[in-house]
Amino acid sequence: MSLAVTLFITCLLLSTRYSAGDETQCTESYRTVYTECSEVGRERWKVTVTDNAECKPPAPTKVANCDQTCPGGQVLSNFETCQECGAGNFSLGDRKVLNVLDPNIYPEISFVTSKINRNDKNCPDIRTVENIVELPASYCWNVVNIPFEVVAPGSVTLHYLHSDDRISVDFYLKDFQSCDGGEAKVTISGDAAVTWQNVQLQVAAKGKYIFQIKSTAFFNTETPTSTTVPLEPPRLGNLTITGVEPYTNCQQCPAGHVTSTPGSSECTPCPANQYAELSGSSACKPCVGETYSLSGAGECEEKVECGGEDFRPVVGECVAGKSTVSSEEIYQNKCRNSPPSQIYDCPACQPGREKKGETCVFCPEGTHNPSGSDTCTPCEPNTISLKGLYQVWWDKIPDSWNVRCQECWVPAGVFLLGRPTQHQPVISINFGEIKFSSKVIKNNVVGMFSVKFKLYCPQSCSFLIIKKVTLTSGNVERQEVAEKFVTSTGGGDPEVSRAYVHKSDGQDGNIKMEFSIKLSGVGSYLQLYNVNFTNTLEGGSSFCFPCSGSGCMECAQGMVYKEGKCVECPAGSYHVTSGSILDSSYTSQCLQCPSGTISQPGSTSCYTPCKFTTTTGNQYDISPAGDTLVLNDRVSYPDQFGNTYHYRYLLKLCSKDGNVPLVTCSEDSADKVSGVICRESVMRSSGGEEVLSNPVIDGEMLSEISEQTNGVTLHYTTLHPAPGCDSVTTNVTLLCNRDQTSPLSLVDSGDNCRLAFEYSGPFGCRLCKEDDFKSITSSCEDSIRNITYVKEEGVMCSGGASLPPVTTETCTPYQDSLLNSIKRYKVYVGLGVSMLVLLIAGFCFLAWYSSSLKHKLDGYSRMNYADDDDNYEGAGSSNKMIWADSGEDSDGEENLYTRYEGKSPGNIISDKLGKINQSLGIKKYQRFGDTDIMEMSDRLGI
Repeated sequence: MSLAVTLFITCLLLSTRYSAGDETQCTESYRTVYTECSEVGRERWKVTVTDNAECKPPAPTKVANCDQTCPGGQVLSNFETCQECGAGNFSLGDRKVLNVLDPNIYPEISFVTSKINRNDKNCPDIRTVENIVELPASYCWNVVNIPFEVVAPGSVTLHYLHSDDRISVDFYLKDFQSCDGGEAKVTISGDAAVTWQNVQLQVAAKGKYIFQIKSTAFFNTETPTSTTVPLEPPRLGNLTITGVEPYTNCQQCPAGHVTSTPGSSECTPCPANQYAELSGSSACKPCVGETYSLSGAGECEEKVECGGEDFRPVVGECVAGKSTVSSEEIYQNKCRNSPPSQIYDCPACQPGREKKGETCVFCPEGTHNPSGSDTCTPCEPNTISLKGLYQVWWDKIPDSWNVRCQECWVPAGVFLLGRPTQHQPVISINFGEIKFSSKVIKNNVVGMFSVKFKLYCPQSCSFLIIKKVTLTSGNVERQEVAEKFVTSTGGGDPEVSRAYVHKSDGQDGNIKMEFSIKLSGVGSYLQLYNVNFTNTLEGGSSFCFPCSGSGCMECAQGMVYKEGKCVECPAGSYHVTSGSILDSSYTSQCLQCPSGTISQPGSTSCYTPCKFTTTTGNQYDISPAGDTLVLNDRVSYPDQFGNTYHYRYLLKLCSKDGNVPLVTCSEDSADKVSGVICRESVMRSSGGEEVLSNPVIDGEMLSEISEQTNGVTLHYTTLHPAPGCDSVTTNVTLLCNRDQTSPLSLVDSGDNCRLAFEYSGPFGCRLCKEDDFKSITSSCEDSIRNITYVKEEGVMCSGGASLPPVTTETCTPYQDSLLNSIKRYKVYVGLGVSMLVLLIAGFCFLAWYSSSLKHKLDGYSRMNYADDDDNYEGAGSSNKMIWADSGEDSDGEENLYTRYEGKSPGNIISDKLGKINQSLGIKKYQRFGDTDIMEMSDRLGI
């Protein structure tokens, strides 16, 4: 049983007990309590209780209805009457404010994310960042449930930011009991120009409800690419509910906030340079001395030396070409140093305009003004003015621009300063709809958008340049990222200039374009120096462009401007238009084709004939590659919706008929691209049909031909950027296989900026030459022999020169027999010759060795030791003394003298040599020293 029912029964019993009225009253011991509101009847009772058993409290009384409310600034006193709060205090009355929808702070709030389809990827979580809830920019259901109760009709108001029209956000007010969604529903779509807004749903009756926020991105069948504009998450701020049960106590104003008026529903923050130190204050105090405070401060701080981020530029009027850009403090009185100030040169008008009275107007047709000076200047002969819209001086933001977070963009004279804030983490500018002209356009270019900027990121940030194209004929609209800059360098990047060229079908104004920039990242900032649109229907010219011919029209592709007229580029050269053609410094020149490629007069690119000669003099015929080759990649890739797709590659590598070889890739929206090599994404619909999308050129120009031992490689590049790449390089290797042709294969796809293919067959072999063959001569029969030709072993060639025919010549049998014998037994003949050479070498060595030995023996035989000392020469006397020693040495061992019975080694050798000399008939002798003799004795083993 609930406490309310228990107290209610107690009240009835007490009422019955005290109805007799014979009990004494003990008012000093009484205290009053109030019951909870009953479930039935929504009643509350006032009960008097006491701890003194002798006292008889008065009977309970029913107080005002539980559904009573109080306005802001008042509280419900004793649950009976509304009473004002005093100065320094406040009350929300019947309002409840949730400053951040965080389940960690308000446990009754719940976050739910769920997949729409089973095949969807995992859903990202709803998160809270700096008191702001971010709903994931995903294809999942993202739901926030907030239960609440009101005691009287009221409302629910949510502060939100939603800028992406590809995401739907629905707000529901549901009955708590039945979860009926029919009570109230509001659907909002994103608007890139809006800032924070409020959505409000009315609560018609008292009761319990659930306020539900539900979001999801619209399903998109296109596979996201590097040019896809990222989805921006919806953001939720504070929530205010009215009609709730009123507060019973006033709240004190926090430090830094005051209210001097009784009955206030909120407190006012102290202004800058004032403070309120204590809670419940009714007035702010000024900061004194070298101190300052920000708005809502509870104390003052010492002033500091300020940097550039603490000042806001203020642009002065442009007078006589000069303007003073001063500064003011963002937080007044914070800085110890003075605000900076600088004088800049400033134009009287933006480029392409001139001064008329106090107004700047566009330059007339045939004139231009590059600097924005007072007057426009006529164009020179053979030039034409090109209209445009230019912004280079920033004293204000043009009225036609749609700015998100006006206070986040500050003109600073030489640049426009953009700074996201915590409350506005993403800021943007839409430059409005631009219509381009088809006049003076090459290659169907309708105009150019250029921008110069500097990006600074203390942590990480993202800067997007976005283009949105609308075709008025067919009402086709496409939005994509022209370029994305992401940095986490912790510092500033150098100044960056970018230009983007766009094409038309040749009809004035048939394409409308919107360009916008978007910066995200708290703490980052952007300095935007200039924004230019060139060749627009409306505007003025900042320069005059060279032209020729009747009507002074620009030269077409494949032609260049020379001496007042357009001339075709000669054969073997080409000319393509780039984004710089609309620059006044544009110069025309034809470019020479790479080696192995050719072009016709007036060409925009070079191509490979199917028969060509390389720099080494080898010739190739790759005619099979002149037909369209199709390769479906076996690798499948998932997209963000759970579907899979693969790439289909189309190649046409050479020209058979003299025309530029081109293949075309397309998508179901009829967009097409053409090149030597291209690819398209292929998906299957639910019905099994092929769905084509995202055609990309992978090869436009042959840049090089290189040869390998077993084939030849064609190196291609693109002339224009591709998604995620400055250009695409593709190598196609044709492998030599004389026997069979193998299918085209993809061997490397890398990051889709570098591709490599292989194609094997006879076409990968060089053409044969006459010196690739050798002759074979037959035996002589009937005085005639045949000479036939075969391909040299190891030669990789096919086609080209044919085998020479068989020829004959006369011969004699003996010559032929001898010749054939030599040829037949050439191995044995070779071995015989080798053996003969070895034998001759051996005999020569033996003869040399014998002569050397005889010479040595002659030397030995000349050693003669005479018995008398007079005939002993050189070192013999000393040796003789050695051998005359006693028969034992110092350690008692027998010496050589003893061993040979008193004969010296010289005598012993002399005796033996004497015998040798006698046998050899040697009569002459020569003396040797004992050292030489001892060495000889060792050799003779004596």
